[in-house]
Amino acid sequence: MNGIEFRNVTKRYGSDRNAPLAVKGISFEVPQGTLTTILGPSGCGKTTTLRMIAGLESPTSGQIFMGGRDVTTLGPAERNVSMMFQSYALFPHMNVIENVAYGLRMSGIAKAEAAARAREALRGVGLVGFDERLPSELSGGQQQRVALARALVLEPAVLLFDEPLSNLDARLRREMREEIRAIQQRLQLTVAYVTHDQ
Repeated sequence: MNGIEFRNVTKRYGSDRNAPLAVKGISFEVPQGTLTTILGPSGCGKTTTLRMIAGLESPTSGQIFMGGRDVTTLGPAERNVSMMFQSYALFPHMNVIENVAYGLRMSGIAKAEAAARAREALRGVGLVGFDERLPSELSGGQQQRVALARALVLEPAVLLFDEPLSNLDARLRREMREEIRAIQQRLQLTVAYVTHDQ
């Protein structure tokens, strides 16, 4: 069964035929339980493609399937996808445990259970004992791990990464790449990873 499949997907920004073309007739598969990299220069449509997988953008034409199901017209909440952004998008006024538990709380999970699951996710990314710290009290690599824990705690079928390591130095980038790969393999996640960095 395919994790993600694009069938002749095109995305234009605007309604007329001459509107800017972001993605033109792409077809590809991300097999279930694998990590696939979408590689290319800035401006080639990588992030737009990722946003269409997440349901944050709708294709102008073509179809998107996830787990064999047509999700082309479904919104983000109906896709069981987590996305990790380049900016990490952590809430500065919330501590680490609140940041990681946020998605669970928005899904109606009780505070105690959400905190327990968030703690488990933090253990999975090597951040035990950081619960009460604010994002401003963390290094770039630690913020990255909090964002990863927040994405993983939702137990998504598909995990998307948009240039997640570009703000880190070379050594930390290498470490986090290995960490992401190890977690992907351990949890058998379907991952699409966007980067311009060969």
